Amino acid sequence: MGELRAALKESFAGHGRIVMLMGEPGIGKTRTAEELASHAETQGAQVLWGRCYEEDGAPSYWPWVQAIRSYVEPRNSDQLQVDLGPNAADIAEIVPEIRRKLTDLETPPDLPPEQARFRLFESITSFLKTLARSKPIMLVLDDLHWADEPSLLLLQFLAQQLADSHILVVGCYRDVELSRQHPLSETLARISREADYQRHALRRMGPG
Repeated sequence: MGELRAALKESFAGHGRIVMLMGEPGIGKTRTAEELASHAETQGAQVLWGRCYEEDGAPSYWPWVQAIRSYVEPRNSDQLQVDLGPNAADIAEIVPEIRRKLTDLETPPDLPPEQARFRLFESITSFLKTLARSKPIMLVLDDLHWADEPSLLLLQFLAQQLADSHILVVGCYRDVELSRQHPLSETLARISREADYQRHALRRMGPG
């Protein structure tokens, strides 16, 4: 927890971090993230949570949708327009609650899939970094071993942009379910090349 609080302090100072908590089911990954989140809130941070879904049927970017939605829902339309700025229409493509509050949004241009995805990633990253300038953000992405591929690609994109931000990203995943072929394995390999990445393995203590 001391190392996690140190990472949080660094993010408050404008040196964004990404931290992964790994371990077997029930070891306390989510509980550890909750404890850090509680501390972050007492220090003035905005905490956003997104949880991946195990079964089929969840929309793409589901953990991101939950995290952004938790910020959108309590805000009035005027404040939301200021917070989202020019990114509103793009992010509304995956978070429909935005368009329900900002009814005069234009429709984003019709782009090839790769360009549309890049535009979405850039909009979400810009929104989070801008928001964090006024109030640091701790973003928790839980159960990443169940994450869909688009969500993992967005995580990779954000990880490359964290260095000069006030954002701490905390990811939780079950390493016992991770083969080399698992999509998360490739994501972690790419993220691990970033200087601002940490990984903590939670293990049960042996007898005695």
